[in-house]
Amino acid sequence: MKVTKLSIIIPVYNEAATVRLILDKIKAVQLIQNIEKELIIVDDGSQDDSKKLVQTFLKENPSVTIKFYEHEKNQGKGASIATGISKATGECLIIQDADLEYNPEEYNLLLQPILKGDADVVYGSRFLNKKEKRTSYFWHYNANKFLTFLSNLFSGLKLTDMETCYKLLNTEMMQSITITEKRFGFEPEITAKISRIKGIRLQEVPISYESRRYNEGKKIGWKDGVRAMYCILKYGLFRMN
Repeated sequence: MKVTKLSIIIPVYNEAATVRLILDKIKAVQLIQNIEKELIIVDDGSQDDSKKLVQTFLKENPSVTIKFYEHEKNQGKGASIATGISKATGECLIIQDADLEYNPEEYNLLLQPILKGDADVVYGSRFLNKKEKRTSYFWHYNANKFLTFLSNLFSGLKLTDMETCYKLLNTEMMQSITITEKRFGFEPEITAKISRIKGIRLQEVPISYESRRYNEGKKIGWKDGVRAMYCILKYGLFRMN
């Protein structure tokens, strides 16, 4: 597949501590084959200085292709991603959290299977990489493993990390899929719906991961894990839209 532009969707909600840092990291990344970057930032009703910091970045970087959208009220990560997908113009898109858990320098690792024609979708797996900088919470690690197993059971895929943020996806394909989940249920929903596409080729590549703590702004909790199980059953077992 020929890729000339990568749309990078960045959902932001109260990420004043890290949003400028991640935007600078994304800006610094040089994509292989001179692929252009399109930054799509969606502020999901932040109540801190996130919006101000994003706007400052916009003013200081007029040469960077950036689209900035706002939700008047907080709707959830899935809703922000849906907004970003609808505005994407690159052949492929990737989701980038506004914290520092995932490293933008690894975009090229995910692009390679697409550019070689070996895959249509690429997931970055935290569990294929044995050199994580910081260990995840015990319950979080095992919950991810269980949710991935449950997702695979109904999707027929052989993933090691269904819940990963780094999903490199075909934009046209994603814009044809209706996203229903507003929060973290996006991950199992989109995995289930992708798995239904006839002939879809999905690969995983190892990525690094530096888990942050709840006192550093981590938002996902046990309720999101319960919702993820519900979503796996809803979109995987019962194949609801």
